[in-house]
Amino acid sequence: MNQSPNDPFTQEIQRLRSDYEEKKERSDLGSAGGRRLIDLSLGLIDGVFCYTYWYEHQCIRLADILGTISGNILRLQQNLPDSVNNGDHEIIGDEARPLMNVPPLPELDDDSEELDTILAALPIVEVDSSRHFVKKSKYKSEISNLLKCQGGSCPGIPKSSHIIQLLGKSPEGKLVFEEFKSRYVLGYIYPLAVYKDWLLQIISGMKTLHSLGIVHRDLRIDNIVFSSDLSRVLICDLEGRWGNRLAPEVSREPVLDAGWTKKSDIYDLGYLIKGMIYGNVPITLAVEWSVPPPLTAVVEACTRNKPEERPSLDDLCAMLKKIEITT
Repeated sequence: MNQSPNDPFTQEIQRLRSDYEEKKERSDLGSAGGRRLIDLSLGLIDGVFCYTYWYEHQCIRLADILGTISGNILRLQQNLPDSVNNGDHEIIGDEARPLMNVPPLPELDDDSEELDTILAALPIVEVDSSRHFVKKSKYKSEISNLLKCQGGSCPGIPKSSHIIQLLGKSPEGKLVFEEFKSRYVLGYIYPLAVYKDWLLQIISGMKTLHSLGIVHRDLRIDNIVFSSDLSRVLICDLEGRWGNRLAPEVSREPVLDAGWTKKSDIYDLGYLIKGMIYGNVPITLAVEWSVPPPLTAVVEACTRNKPEERPSLDDLCAMLKKIEITT
């Protein structure tokens, strides 16, 4: 399914991926001079989005301020200055200074719910590792969302062929699904026609979710899967609980009522398209990831700052269908 290297669309993807990989290799954000990165977080501090990096023996905070040293570092346009090689530091704009109050490493509380009652209603499936994928569910919302998408029963009748189907539970109480290919197939470059078809399928799945009152919240390349022949793409991970905080209107605070809506799902779709083109996820969200025409206009429309200015799923479908495929 790889496209001819002489095709302009393919050439542009190759160039964009190569440029990004070169920047990533030159950057010391991930390794910080050879030290192991433990964790990172993004939060709003004094009205500015800041990235906090915890390394094995050091913590560094960078403010996302465009056109400054800290902003350039986050965009992989320059490296950390030598002055922050030792000790904990923060770089706010063009000022580097010691980080006096080092925040603790983030700890995710186990907020798993008791699922015995809802699991009891699911049929038991004898798992075949060659055909099935199993997952331990944490939330009632995931199971209820999956059931909504297949008529309220299990295995039920799927309302969309682009949403993963719950087959039942394993004898150990894990959710059982058909085995699919993960997002790593996106490491290859495909014809424009394939990306167009995949996106139309994802939008079809999103339409079904939204028609059922389900906001995905966590739409990204990690949460789509592919059939063995790559002809079909499906949306998975319907927890509907925690998720992306990319859309400007979604709170960066660790709260469940963060403002996720159907419009924030559309914003996330714009970043999903970027991930499909690059076959990866960015080292920081500040990295400027452009996509080749004709998908540029689609991404721009999805990621408009004001939710009301983002297109509907029907509008996006129409935009994609207008893309002409030349052979």
